[in-house]
Amino acid sequence: MQNITYEITREYRLDFDNGEPGWEDRIPAEITSGVLGRHSTCVINRTSLLAWALMKMPEVQVADLACGGWIKIVISTGPGFDEVVFRREVAEVLAGVKKVRGDQHQRPGTAPRATWMLAASGGVGPRTPGRELMEVPL
Repeated sequence: MQNITYEITREYRLDFDNGEPGWEDRIPAEITSGVLGRHSTCVINRTSLLAWALMKMPEVQVADLACGGWIKIVISTGPGFDEVVFRREVAEVLAGVKKVRGDQHQRPGTAPRATWMLAASGGVGPRTPGRELMEVPL
């Protein structure tokens, strides 16, 4: 009998806030709805929008905000998991959330296009440089 073990989860730390302004910007419900592709009725900040957007990625089980400007990401893996693609998708989500206009910057009657989220969820699109995404040993 042959026993084979497989990795099923992995943890990452996403350092997203290095003192940049805007992470506490309020994001209106209609903007959040457009980015996430589902109806939202609450106003959240950009940091929460990042965590919610990461949760839309198919591999992500948990995107847990931590104090100090980082998020713990727990993902499910398997034989087909491609870390390079995953890191690129996280960078695209991060770049997209940075581009979303907050309450004070939103023009009446406009909503952001969420094409970056579609690209991230499908694993396609241009490479977007992002912050360091580090694997955290279990």
